[in-house]
Amino acid sequence: MTPVQLWLVAAIVLFILEVITPGFVLANFGVAALAAGVVAWAGGGEIAQVMTFCIVCLLSFVTIRPFLQKTIFREGRRARTGTDALIGRMAKVSEDIPSAPDTGRVLIDGDDWRAMSLNGGAIHAGAVVRIVRVDSTTVIVSEQ
Repeated sequence: MTPVQLWLVAAIVLFILEVITPGFVLANFGVAALAAGVVAWAGGGEIAQVMTFCIVCLLSFVTIRPFLQKTIFREGRRARTGTDALIGRMAKVSEDIPSAPDTGRVLIDGDDWRAMSLNGGAIHAGAVVRIVRVDSTTVIVSEQ
């Protein structure tokens, strides 16, 4: 196997492994291996290939990785899941919610949840409420 083929195989393997492991670490090595493969294809010697690999790897860690982490893992772009996804949603009161600390029931997309009023007042069945927060298995709601 020629040096060009070795560098290209290494780059492909590193890119595939990057898909499996998050963090943009192996992708930097993959970019460097690809650059070293180009140097090998252009006729550069082993020292030139290794130096290219090291320099490109260092540069990609300093430039590409921080950019990708800032872009991909931006806080505002994370999907809300689990009970966090309920906050801000609308629900219909299925069973009267009496004054606090007692609880009633609400329907959220057909799922029945125990609910408590945010301001402590009673909310009657049929009312539409907004979910303010979730405490364990109880949603805290405010009337619309």
